Amino acid sequence: MRESSVTVTRPHLAPLYLAGFMTAFGAHGIAAALGAETEDIGWTLLAFGFTLALYDLAEVLLKPVFGALSDRIGVRPVIVAGLLAFAAFSAVGALVPARSA
Repeated sequence: MRESSVTVTRPHLAPLYLAGFMTAFGAHGIAAALGAETEDIGWTLLAFGFTLALYDLAEVLLKPVFGALSDRIGVRPVIVAGLLAFAAFSAVGALVPARSA
């Protein structure tokens, strides 16, 4: 009996993997970046905590909304649209000029 060593690629799962990475990267990237910059931008530790809580609250409130949307129109369009929106808003954030002190 001969065993097959065929590797099956699943490119249709790429948006799902990318969404999982971006979710983890976004949450931890924001915490790390803001944590390093809070003193430079004049934030207190309380303001930093509120910002992270707001980020988490948005995630908790929007997951059911986008879950219901993906049930109606499909998972792939919702994930791809979310990734595109994340990329667009990240680009906008990167292009915002730095405040001078």
